[in-house]
Amino acid sequence: MELAKQTTHEFGYIQDNKVFLKGYLDFPDRQIGIVKETEAAALAYFEKRFEIVKQKIADLKNLIEEAQNKGSYLMKLLHMRKYLSEYDALGDFVALFKQLDDLEVYLRDLISDNRVRNLTIKEALVAEAESLDPHMSWKDGTDKLQDIKNRWIKTGSAGDKEEELGYAFDEYIKVFLDIRKSIYKNRASEIKNRTKDYRNLIYKAENLRFSDSFEQAVGQFKEMQQAWKNIGKVPHQKAVALWEKFKNANEVFFNRYKNYKSYKEQFPEVENIQEYLTEYLKEELEKIHQNAETIEASERAKELLVEWKKFNTTFRLIDPEFAYRFRHICDRVFEISYLVRVIKRKYPLFDSKLQEEKLRIKVSYMRELVSKDKTEITKNEEILADLQKQRVSVSTQQQIRTTMNIINTQKRKLEVKKEILQELETSLQEFLKK
Repeated sequence: MELAKQTTHEFGYIQDNKVFLKGYLDFPDRQIGIVKETEAAALAYFEKRFEIVKQKIADLKNLIEEAQNKGSYLMKLLHMRKYLSEYDALGDFVALFKQLDDLEVYLRDLISDNRVRNLTIKEALVAEAESLDPHMSWKDGTDKLQDIKNRWIKTGSAGDKEEELGYAFDEYIKVFLDIRKSIYKNRASEIKNRTKDYRNLIYKAENLRFSDSFEQAVGQFKEMQQAWKNIGKVPHQKAVALWEKFKNANEVFFNRYKNYKSYKEQFPEVENIQEYLTEYLKEELEKIHQNAETIEASERAKELLVEWKKFNTTFRLIDPEFAYRFRHICDRVFEISYLVRVIKRKYPLFDSKLQEEKLRIKVSYMRELVSKDKTEITKNEEILADLQKQRVSVSTQQQIRTTMNIINTQKRKLEVKKEILQELETSLQEFLKK
């Protein structure tokens, strides 16, 4: 019987157009491929494949050398061993397995040493977990707990004692969390009750801040201030917000009370100061109204506005009709005074002109002022419309509020100008009828 022709290779051979890898170590000969073109090409192909797997082992070795947790590569190395045993190539597999054997011995020795070190570390972490104080602040407790957990996770296996230590660690963490949860549940309830007490005081203070029963309210405010001090602590941010509201209510009242006391010192014999000041302001208002064209009236109106601001912030139960009339007459005085100043700059001898001419000049200039105000209002309304189309922001909202206030003031003054203009036109018509 004729033997099949065989082409030999240092690590394999070709027989019947089949490529074989010679047996090595405990592995028998095995077919790794077939000849597709030429035998030389087939041998070269499988030699090249060997270089590929050789490089993979070199890469694995480099990874292990550079890694911090080298022990984590043991399973990858074992997978590489199985992969290598089934890999189709021609080359010195014995040498590659020798490299893997050396790496495995190195890793297992390293893991053994690490487990001794890990045991020491994890025993210390268990003791640290046992000593965690559940009464520390929430932030400090959370940070400390997270730190211990992170160190536990980063520490490798402690070998045979891993399960025992892990159970103890988890139990101590659970005890810490349960006690802390109970503590903070009670603390949360305390904070909730304290916050409620603070808000009740704020509610009372805000309702009392505009009281005109000053002497009685002073005593109540002092009682609330003492009660505030006795309530107890709440979280800082909440405490600041609550205090600001309470403080503002106190400031509103005591600023009013300060004004009230100054009135009492100024008018010691007056029993009802609010009533007395109301009559006084009405009389002063009528005086400037009767002499609106004079410079003195305009200056006095400014002084009365300062007095009104103090009066209005001191006493809250003010007749709305009187408040409107006060503002309206002051506006009239300012507008008439301004009209006269504008005219006299243009006509220095205005007072010597005939009555009809005076009225015609006043009507003409007041019409110009009305027209100017209308133009300004239209322009500001366009600005407001543009602002309202923009994306909402703190800056934009502030600009919108400012512009709306300007428009409302301009409209109020415009109505006063139109009222004065109508009166001037009526006076001119009546004069012409004479």
